[in-house]
Amino acid sequence: MSFWQGRSVLVTGASGFVGSHLVNKLISKKTRVVTLSKSKKGEKSKAKAVSEVCSIEDFDKLNKIIKRDKVQIIFHLAAQSIVEVGQEDPLSTFKVNIGGTWNILEAARENNIQKIIIASTVHVYGNNPNVPFKEEYFPQPSRPYETSKACADLLAQSFADTYNLPVEIPRFVNIYGPGDLNFFRLIPKVIKSILNGKQPEVWDIGSVRDFIYIDDAVSAYLTLAEKKLEDGKRLRVFNFGTGKPIKIYDLVLKIIELADKKIDVKMENLPEERLNEIKKQYVSIAKAKRELGWYPLVGLDEGLAKTIRWYQENYHLL
Repeated sequence: MSFWQGRSVLVTGASGFVGSHLVNKLISKKTRVVTLSKSKKGEKSKAKAVSEVCSIEDFDKLNKIIKRDKVQIIFHLAAQSIVEVGQEDPLSTFKVNIGGTWNILEAARENNIQKIIIASTVHVYGNNPNVPFKEEYFPQPSRPYETSKACADLLAQSFADTYNLPVEIPRFVNIYGPGDLNFFRLIPKVIKSILNGKQPEVWDIGSVRDFIYIDDAVSAYLTLAEKKLEDGKRLRVFNFGTGKPIKIYDLVLKIIELADKKIDVKMENLPEERLNEIKKQYVSIAKAKRELGWYPLVGLDEGLAKTIRWYQENYHLL
């Protein structure tokens, strides 16, 4: 029997882009999945999951669900994840990203959860000129979104060290792939513009980022939950990316080429609210390779081609 077959697993943020892919993968492994979402959105694709409408800010309901379903592993993906929204509404971002995380951790402590995966991001490293970022770098965020995620990281570390909780913290670069309908994010936004015959807008041609395909991100989540790390310190922080950063301008040109379109890129000055945009943001994945045996399998060209094809086939959703 596989590691996942028959296990009771809770996924928060299950209606989101990454959460829905993770849930579908778990179901394919015959896992008993309990999904947590703020609304009914996206539940049709998770018909084999136990779907609960519950805010992660509601500790009592969250705790009851975990007890009732005898949850063994938690993937905590629910968050306000858009940088611009954090700029405009920092209070709600802090409430969801920090308050929601401490509710998950406290519920995990009360219910003796076997493994808690707290989704994090490359953004916690802030504007650190020493790239690629390594796990031992201390978080130095500035903007509200990055700060909320760094606080959630520190909360997770505190619970892990104080209560010996089996917490793992994956810090991901930008995740992309089929099914992402959040057009605040760069790759969906650029593909949407191109398929609608519009010039994609690029704010800063010097920015450098890394982009990981959704299948590799899901694989990272599963590997992190499955792996039993042998030494005494149970808390782990792991970076996940491809190790192959790219300039944003070059990425946009690549998408145009792969979509077989003849269209120019529209250059724009950074808006005032993004003037503190981080120039270079990518990670070292040496630790994940060494300690988890994890490697990204999907190259950027292959991943973008699959993603573009999905948007072409689902043009009505754009």
